[in-house]
Amino acid sequence: MIRVFILFFILAYNYSYAQQREFKGFLIDYSYQFPIAKLSEKFGNNSSIGINLINKTKTKIFYGIKGHYFFGGKIKDSTIFDNISTDNGFVIDGNGTFANILLLQEGLNVTTYAGYAIHLNEKNPTGVYISAGLGFLQHRIRIDTKNQYIPQLSNDYKQGYDQLTNGISTNFVIDYVYFEKNNRLKVFAGIDYTYALTKERRSYYFPDLSPPNNEFRNDQLFGIHIGIIVPVNRKNEEEFHYF
Repeated sequence: MIRVFILFFILAYNYSYAQQREFKGFLIDYSYQFPIAKLSEKFGNNSSIGINLINKTKTKIFYGIKGHYFFGGKIKDSTIFDNISTDNGFVIDGNGTFANILLLQEGLNVTTYAGYAIHLNEKNPTGVYISAGLGFLQHRIRIDTKNQYIPQLSNDYKQGYDQLTNGISTNFVIDYVYFEKNNRLKVFAGIDYTYALTKERRSYYFPDLSPPNNEFRNDQLFGIHIGIIVPVNRKNEEEFHYF
């Protein structure tokens, strides 16, 4: 499924080259995210790093493609390894000693979007940028065994515990973007909200000794982000002042 989304985003972005542009650029951002609803039962807060390809037209409409990788250390489910643990909650490795296992949250969010820029000065695109998009959200529990020999957590068996989940997502963003005159780097900050309808994708879930729940999940994320914009096109010196 994710290959189909990526192909669609590439085609959509290539098509954008035929449109009249005021500027285009790369956005690089960091976001601190708060899981909401069903996702908050699985994960704690996380961090996200993303890259964004944006085109802005002279009609104040902008559009693009963005991808984010998110990660964190807070896993709320303490029963994941109950079926392979001792009475004291320890997993025994292949050498008969207590295994040191690290559980992390890991995910990605790929989105194509469009929006409208609100700025009073027609020669300076500084202002509020509001956008909405459609994409693909995926998350899982990353099981780091630190290269220990743990037969019950080999690469194949990890899939029965990692709770891989993905599905269609929507994304809403409000940014304040600041363009400083004659400066290649621009900055922005804002808030974002992601809502996704997802399902667990593994064929078997070892902790319950059963297939995973086949019902849709309501996964939501609220984020606060900051970033920089790196322009990839510049007009001649007589015309170019901002982007």
